[in-house]
Amino acid sequence: MDDTTAVEAATPVYAFRPRMIGAEIAFRLGADSLEWSSGTRNGRVAYAMIRRLRLGFWFTNFMGRRYTAEIFPQGGGRLEIASLSARSLAGNENQGPAYRAFIVELHRRVARAGGDCRFEGGFAAWRWWPSLVVSAALGAAVLFVIGRAVLAGQFGTGALMLALGALLAWQMVPMLTRNRPCRYRPDAIPGDLLP
Repeated sequence: MDDTTAVEAATPVYAFRPRMIGAEIAFRLGADSLEWSSGTRNGRVAYAMIRRLRLGFWFTNFMGRRYTAEIFPQGGGRLEIASLSARSLAGNENQGPAYRAFIVELHRRVARAGGDCRFEGGFAAWRWWPSLVVSAALGAAVLFVIGRAVLAGQFGTGALMLALGALLAWQMVPMLTRNRPCRYRPDAIPGDLLP
């Protein structure tokens, strides 16, 4: 292996397309900084200047799961890396294994740089708690309507509401449990926040 190949192997690259129309965003793990490019725009941030790294989980549709990493450098701004890449109006390409490897290596390099980075998982508390309250209220409302429908002898309505409630729970329960606010160490990334 020559020196050029060794350098390329030591500088992982991850690219995804956030929207079907628009430029692909490519991230590169350099020796001392995270570099990115999107169309004609590009930039870099030293690992030691990354102040916060937040991982999250989202449903994109009934079958898609999207994992995200938000990077907040010193001085403001935000970079986002996602595990899905848009390929058509309704279709996405799952890049889970490549995303996971890139994010694990990014954590390792940020930790090794010795900066003052906070590693956070899930939603911010100000967002998670209202989501939990609204979801619980919605669940209680669905159960109430099911109960009223059964008492009134309208079993078809009750069955429809039960199906709707199950569909909502199938989406909301994983979203809330995986995105519960947490802090973690860079060598102990929560498994629920990686594909």
